Amino acid sequence: MLHKKNTFFAIGLMSGSSLDGLDICYVELKIKNLPDNKTTPVSHPIAIDYNIIKADCVEYTNTFRERLRTAPNLAAFAFAQLHTEIGKYFGVLTNDFILKNKIKTLDFICSHGQTIFHQPNTGFTTQIGCGAQIAAHTNTKVICDLRTSDVAYGGQGAPIVPIAEKYLFPEFTAFLNIGGIANISFNKKIDKENNIMAYDVCAANTVLNFLAKQKKVEYDKDGNLAKQGTINNTLLEVLNGIEFCNQSPPKSLGSEHVYTDWIARIEKFNIPTEDKLATMVEHIAMQVGKSVRAVNVLASQSLFISGGGALNSFLIDRIQQHSPIEVYVPDVLTVQYKEALAMALIGLLRELELPNCLASVTGATKNAIGGAIYLP
Repeated sequence: MLHKKNTFFAIGLMSGSSLDGLDICYVELKIKNLPDNKTTPVSHPIAIDYNIIKADCVEYTNTFRERLRTAPNLAAFAFAQLHTEIGKYFGVLTNDFILKNKIKTLDFICSHGQTIFHQPNTGFTTQIGCGAQIAAHTNTKVICDLRTSDVAYGGQGAPIVPIAEKYLFPEFTAFLNIGGIANISFNKKIDKENNIMAYDVCAANTVLNFLAKQKKVEYDKDGNLAKQGTINNTLLEVLNGIEFCNQSPPKSLGSEHVYTDWIARIEKFNIPTEDKLATMVEHIAMQVGKSVRAVNVLASQSLFISGGGALNSFLIDRIQQHSPIEVYVPDVLTVQYKEALAMALIGLLRELELPNCLASVTGATKNAIGGAIYLP
């Protein structure tokens, strides 16, 4: 189904692995040169301008956050119940956002859902938050379940944001998103096959926030706690030796592995929390630096950093120390809502029946047009 219109208004919903809240982003997307048909290769230079009109983050309560964190342990009936309940919750929150901001023009909502299981090597990924419930409570078309098509074609199903970066920020070569998990992508300017390469780097805010809570705060603002700590070289060696960190891409990291591979190892060390934070920050910075050095990035290029971690000035300073190129942090709105913005863009590509998950990123056998659609 091809559209003659070139301007769309959409809401992107993102609930990430850090479990901090639901990001809601109302955006205008303008297509400059739409392909003639849906068989046009994804490399076709579609140009898309964006304007974030309204955005908000609804913070989760500690009780709700714990329910999401422990969801992998639920019995089947309770898990199915939670899937429906969260869809209804997302729908109510989104409808409140629509009413509060007096939104009259809305083509669709694209919801990432909450990842509970991500095990592409065994053939599945699971994001909960029933799309039918969101559609029913907002009276709007909903696009969701974005990753499973890619996994069905043998891909990792992640990362999925790089295709949005390709269209929204074409002047940049390298992108780092620091959410619960840090992921990085490099665009076609450095890939001889004209592809995008992207993968998860390591655990990030999920671990930093876990440690910050031990100091009775939700997160380490500006890395002030980490600044007070001393790097523990033995722990740093353990973290840098984690098997995932030494695998070659494509690769993706499930949140369930963050607890077993990072937090469990860190908690074996009887050292001050500030030292654990300092060491984890250094680990993230070193892994990012290693990823950038592994690719032939021109010295004139910049590393575009977004996600909640981009607001951690100490972490950004350490990344700059380990990065061979300059780091760039955009405006606060883009930093905070880039992934929700990306969901809206991914939804637009689904609406246009164009690929929105790239085989060059995930290792799938073909580019996928991912997303289930629920009509109101």
